[in-house]
Parts: sequence; C-alpha cells; structure tokens
Amino acid sequence: MKLLKNNFLVKFVVTLFFIGVVVGLLFYFAYKPDLSGNLEVFKELITSTHQNTFLSSIVIISAIFVLSISVLGLPAIIFYIFYEGLSIGYTFATFIWVYHIKGGLFYLLFILTSKLVFVLLVMYFVIISVRYIKKFLDHFFSKNREELYKTIVFHFYRFVIVLGITIINSLLIFFFSNKILLLVMGLIEK
Repeated sequence: MKLLKNNFLVKFVVTLFFIGVVVGLLFYFAYKPDLSGNLEVFKELITSTHQNTFLSSIVIISAIFVLSISVLGLPAIIFYIFYEGLSIGYTFATFIWVYHIKGGLFYLLFILTSKLVFVLLVMYFVIISVRYIKKFLDHFFSKNREELYKTIVFHFYRFVIVLGITIINSLLIFFFSNKILLLVMGLIEK
C-alpha cells in the first residue's frame, strides 16, 4: 500500500481519470445538448449489451496490450484513461440534467455495478503497461536479452490474467448488473 501512495505513475493515472470526469461534467453543462431521446437508446442497450460490453472490454484490454508493445502507443494508452473519465462525467451530467437526483443516483449505481471493476482493471493495466515499456527499454538498451525476454513473458502473463478478469466481469454484468439496472431504470422513469 505504501508503494501505491508514493508512486507518481499511479497518482498521475488516477488524477488524469478524475480530470476527465470533471471535463466531461463541464463540457455537458457548458453546451447542454438535448439528449433525452438518447436515454431510451441507453435503456435498450442495457437489455442487449451483453455482447457489446463483452467484446468491447476484450478489445480495449487487447488494444492496451498491443499499444504497450511499442513506445509509440504510450500516448494512446494514457489518453484512453482521460477518455474513460470524460465519458463517465458527461453521461453522469446527462442523467442529472434529465432525471435530476434520481438520475444521478441511477448513474452512480450503473458505475458501481457495470463500470467500476472495468475502469479499475484498465487503470491497473495502463500502469503496468507503462512500467513494462520502461523496463523493456532499459533491458533493450542494456542489451540484456535474458531480462528482456523475462519482461515480455511476464507482461504477457499479466495481460492474460487481466483479460480473464475482464471476461468474468463482463459475464457478471450480463447475468446480474443489467437486470438490476433495468429494474431501477423503471423506477426512475415513474
């Protein structure tokens, strides 16, 4: 735990995520587009997104892994954390604007049941991917091929573990979370 408190990279990723949330909130309230019709689409998505959530989660984790293979992918990895915060903040503001307190509470429930584990997994994987890039470059330039190989294999194992947890999380969302959210969405609309 002490390692997490003193780690600049962890603080940077978490701060970037929360800056994205604040920017998303501000962006919505600055422009206030009429998205009330899109909330019906959101309700339909909750009932049928098991495939979309499952596939998009796998694609995102895999993309972070592929982007972490080269240094050129580092900005995209970092930007994704900001984007995830931005979309959460923007959607939260939409629900508050349309449904007021009930909408805010519903979206917080949505985050807790559907997004929280995935966002934490993405943050964790981004942090270890950035660390991997640093170790990879250190071993590459020091021409230590054995350590380079170990670093690559260890990063691949981490990818497989995170991917497995992501699949389990997507299955839990499909079987439990969506049903709870549909029930609560019906209560909010009354």
